[in-house]
Amino acid sequence: MCKKSIDVLFCNEGDVLAADIYDKDGYTLLITKDTVLNDYIKNSLMNHGVHTIDVYVAKTDSERASVADKYISAVNEAKNIFRTIITSGTVETQQLIDIADHIHSHIDQSEEVIKCMSGVRSADEYTFIHSVNVAFYSMMLAKWLNLSAAEINDAILAGLLHDVGKMRIPGEILNKTAKLTADEFERMKKHTLYGYELVNNIKGLSEDIKNAVLLHHERMDGSGYPFGYQSNKLNRYTRIVAIADVFDAMTAERVYKRQSTPFEAFGMFQTEGTRIFDIGMLNTFMSRMPSYLTGIKVLLSNGEAGDIVFVPLQSVTNPIIKIKEDYIDLSSMQTVKIDKLMISFTKLDKLYKT
Repeated sequence: MCKKSIDVLFCNEGDVLAADIYDKDGYTLLITKDTVLNDYIKNSLMNHGVHTIDVYVAKTDSERASVADKYISAVNEAKNIFRTIITSGTVETQQLIDIADHIHSHIDQSEEVIKCMSGVRSADEYTFIHSVNVAFYSMMLAKWLNLSAAEINDAILAGLLHDVGKMRIPGEILNKTAKLTADEFERMKKHTLYGYELVNNIKGLSEDIKNAVLLHHERMDGSGYPFGYQSNKLNRYTRIVAIADVFDAMTAERVYKRQSTPFEAFGMFQTEGTRIFDIGMLNTFMSRMPSYLTGIKVLLSNGEAGDIVFVPLQSVTNPIIKIKEDYIDLSSMQTVKIDKLMISFTKLDKLYKT
């Protein structure tokens, strides 16, 4: 993606940072690459003595709109792949390569993709949508970890296929609105074993990817399933998918639970997450993901609506919200929190009709 250097004064609302910004001493990271700029951030940069920044050349409206179509295409292709694996017991390796390349092509359009992922949730389509979302988050985390292009593609495939075993779980369990019984939960947990059985028949798929499908619910401290493995038995793709899977699952609205906000997910990552996930990968995710949330409209628990203008890296659970002409720092408001994101992307209605 093309970028240019520009004086902060001449930046436009909606410009996207093309490089990390540090303080004048070069030690403290102030704002991360890929943050969408606004007046609050511009003023903050100038207050820190930053006057020249790199931004990406702005995308056209047609380029932004095409992301929704490509996202829909990826979900539909995931449906086709899952159904082929179930009915024939395998899938052509080239199909997997093609969809990984398709998702990888969005690596410089992550801001628009994340809005797509946050803007659509369907119980009937959940397994397919969730699998594509986890593939995207896995891709982004692999990119932030500076993995090679081939390794990023492997992370994408691990994310895409991680839940294929759920195709063998009865719908009455998968979509149950009430809490699962102990027996039903044990059956649900077997999706990792079913998934491994299914992907094990795919020629050309690496053992690392197959193990990620099998072990993505294992945890660093041994508290996961199906085997209770600890960190020494979990490869990098397993660790990447574990984070991507939980983040997307928490921020999804399901028939049996309300949708958590990304900031509630960040809160869990800062507490329980430090014990059960790879801490280095988790820190990378937590330092990079918040930048993609600026510009999103939110509804607060007090009924007011506003826009996220900045997510401080030192307090990622408490973004700065603009309400009319006022800036509200949620870290100073004990009784007010973000109730939900307000994202509308009408093109994604197509998902319900395919």
